[in-house]
Amino acid sequence: MGKRTASTGKMRFFMLDTLGDQDDPDLCVLGRFIKGIEMDAWRVGDGERVGDLLPKDARIDMDKENLGIQLSSLLGNTRNMLIVHKDLKDLIQKHAGDEQVEYLPFTVYDHRKRAHGRDYFIINPLGTFDCLDFEASTLRRGRENPERISDVLEHVLDRKKMKAAPPIFRVDKDSSTYVLGYELAKEISQGDFTNVFVTELPFSDEA
Repeated sequence: MGKRTASTGKMRFFMLDTLGDQDDPDLCVLGRFIKGIEMDAWRVGDGERVGDLLPKDARIDMDKENLGIQLSSLLGNTRNMLIVHKDLKDLIQKHAGDEQVEYLPFTVYDHRKRAHGRDYFIINPLGTFDCLDFEASTLRRGRENPERISDVLEHVLDRKKMKAAPPIFRVDKDSSTYVLGYELAKEISQGDFTNVFVTELPFSDEA
């Protein structure tokens, strides 16, 4: 697992890259959602429950825009989803439990419509967590409504908000960004996981 280090101690948080290694063309990168419920992809993007809609034999097909077929612990994708192999899913589940996170199983199918990887999951943290110092973060606001945050360009954490942070969460106002707590990130870094990259997030009170 690649990472950039910053502050010390257990009050540390890491932004997870859902694209993976973009310099390796052999890696599988998915561009589609679960077949049969494509219209509900927005629910995963917003952290809403999807489990009740999941087909019995859920599958995601590879697409012609992404020709790599090599599987990895984290499957890069262009839909801002967190897609991981069962081994990594089990570690996340050990830390995060089942109450605030959905684990959506599916099979990866290759370009010839053949089963290629059976033990993959979409990790769907439900809702978002208010963690940012909005004064210190770099934000893009709506033109018509400047109070509305349309994008977070640089994430800077508010230390006071982080005392109750869960092991994995989506950032409030930026639900496509996933953050890991220190203990979970440490165990991932110590495991034999592939294509997992994180960036440590700064606090606004750091010099």
